[in-house]
Amino acid sequence: MKIVVMIKQVPDAEEIFIDPVKFTLNRSQARGIINPSDENALEAALRIKEAVGGEITIISMGPPQAENAIIECMGRGADRGILITDRVFAAADTYATSLTLAAAIKKLGEFDLIFAGESTTDSGTGHVGPGVAEFLGIDQVTYTINTKIEGEMLIGERELEDGIEVVSARPPLLVTVMINANIPRHSSLRKKVDAIRKGIEKWDHDTLSLPPDWVGLKGSPTLVGALKIPEERKRASKIIKLEEIPDLVNELVKNGVISTGGD
Repeated sequence: MKIVVMIKQVPDAEEIFIDPVKFTLNRSQARGIINPSDENALEAALRIKEAVGGEITIISMGPPQAENAIIECMGRGADRGILITDRVFAAADTYATSLTLAAAIKKLGEFDLIFAGESTTDSGTGHVGPGVAEFLGIDQVTYTINTKIEGEMLIGERELEDGIEVVSARPPLLVTVMINANIPRHSSLRKKVDAIRKGIEKWDHDTLSLPPDWVGLKGSPTLVGALKIPEERKRASKIIKLEEIPDLVNELVKNGVISTGGD
């Protein structure tokens, strides 16, 4: 089974700030980490690989330092790593990112499953996984907390607001994974050393042959017009003595804030 896992190296949330001119996230001083739910997506893929066999390819779009995140994933058991990196791809919104990742997966050739985290901590939209599925014209199973292969079908348990939904779908398809789906494993030193020796592939704009106006900031229909910090709401408070509680209750009842019950 050929499996693709899309991951993203995201900045530590405490170390980023918004560029006041470009209205984009400035990640230059932030430490990079693997997006948390992408770790769960990789773990889900590894468990399927262990159950039915196959090969896992990691794909990530980002700056050169995102190579570290891919090496970490290979250290956990992924077989191949591809970094899509080029200044032309910079500042892409979720639409342009989905388009670029879909183009990279098409270039890979045949695949059975694509795994991705449900959303990323630096945007939280949850658009990219479903967007890639739409660009590839394949089915998708989202918000999963458990997945397995039975025969030729993938069985997925989806976490919804009112319960768990169990669905089945035939590959090729894309699966997004919730952050509470599993406990991601740690990498092994031997596998990380092997990954460093093997290296990762780096694909740029020329590799994917996408028109420059389709990708990056130019290909992003999302534009931020302005940013405003909301005013802090001022709240009044006072200390209530024990003997003043009955009077306070009466006042709250009189103003309709609380009800004493009954008819």
